[in-house]
Amino acid sequence: MDMEQDHISLLPDCVLGSIVSLLPVKNAAATMALSRRWRPLWPSLPLELDVGDHSPGGGRLISGALSSHSAVRIRRFHVDTLKDETTLPWLHALEGRRVDGSLVIRFARDGPRPMLPANLLRASTGAGPGTALRHLELRWCKLHPRTTDGPCTFPSLVVLHLSSVVIGDAGLHRLIAGCPALRELHLIRVHELRRFAPRSGTLLRVTIGSPHVPIREISFRGTPNLQSLQLWHADIWQLYPAIINQAAMPCKSRTSVGIALDTLDSPCFRIMPKRSIPIVTTLKLSMKFSDIEELGKVVHMLNLFPSLQTLEIWRYNFFCSNKDKKAHAQRRLPAANTVICLKKHLKYVILEGYCGTETEVEFARFILAGAKSLNNMQIFYHAAANWSDHDVNNEKDLICRGGKASSKARVNFSKSNNSDVFLKKSL
Repeated sequence: MDMEQDHISLLPDCVLGSIVSLLPVKNAAATMALSRRWRPLWPSLPLELDVGDHSPGGGRLISGALSSHSAVRIRRFHVDTLKDETTLPWLHALEGRRVDGSLVIRFARDGPRPMLPANLLRASTGAGPGTALRHLELRWCKLHPRTTDGPCTFPSLVVLHLSSVVIGDAGLHRLIAGCPALRELHLIRVHELRRFAPRSGTLLRVTIGSPHVPIREISFRGTPNLQSLQLWHADIWQLYPAIINQAAMPCKSRTSVGIALDTLDSPCFRIMPKRSIPIVTTLKLSMKFSDIEELGKVVHMLNLFPSLQTLEIWRYNFFCSNKDKKAHAQRRLPAANTVICLKKHLKYVILEGYCGTETEVEFARFILAGAKSLNNMQIFYHAAANWSDHDVNNEKDLICRGGKASSKARVNFSKSNNSDVFLKKSL
């Protein structure tokens, strides 16, 4: 009797290629061993590699995938790696290859930062990931000084994200200047960043988070089309107004400036009571909602940002109880009409991790009754509260009992999906 015919192998290459593309990388590569018919299919497909190297042999898997696709451009290369002996081989295997879409390399923080090969990201010769790369993200590594040598390093790059990367000011500025299509730039805990004065006619959004060293200068005179600047846990009091000010912003009328500050009880938290910062339009803050004194500090802080449009507050101690009610009743919040942003600009308020304590209700009432331009107050209540629809309606009634200064204001409740996430950890 004749052997049963292999009907799957008779399918056209395009169909077999679609089948192989749906398999995990390791299984897809294994199809080359099935028969001569299957051998060329895996190497002919665009490589989309997404590997978390959390087990021994992950580095060998990456190296094997790269070697089997030596003649094919890479569409997507995402790797989260642990420090092991197989790291450098696949880094060198990637050198000289072209990545058309997205390149993400995140090294783990439990070892020394590896130095990326000098030619890994260079595209001056028409090869290498940089030629058609649109999204680049690097974490916990060092960029070789030669990486930014030569003109037009990343001609197609749109998004650049550097986290815990060691790169000097001059190298960073050359890198930005070598990205003629760059629109988004995210610098999180970047080492050696003391001066930031980029030159880019296409840059629209910039995020600077938790600088590793104090920034001594920030200038955006070379970014005429900047639309958004976000400063997370930077010393805004030192940066403004001597280092960064309204006159230095390229688009004063349409540039959104957001900041995230440390918690009010942080030892490094400071307030300059006589220095307002009119360029800030978004404020993110973590607080305990412990007592009326803390709320008073927040209200005082709001006075420092007269142009504030969006306020986002994260509660970070769900099990904290209010202090003595008598002491609470003896103090009052400042009058809402003394806070400029409430009278003119504040439109959106987000309360994350809401628990319905007395101080939270009082603060929400204060905002709702004083913000004349408010459109929406979005309250995400803590998942542990386990509120019913009836409970939510009661909370809304408590908050709205003080009235609304804006006829457009709406109060919406939703269960939080981030109740145990601190604002600092979101970076």
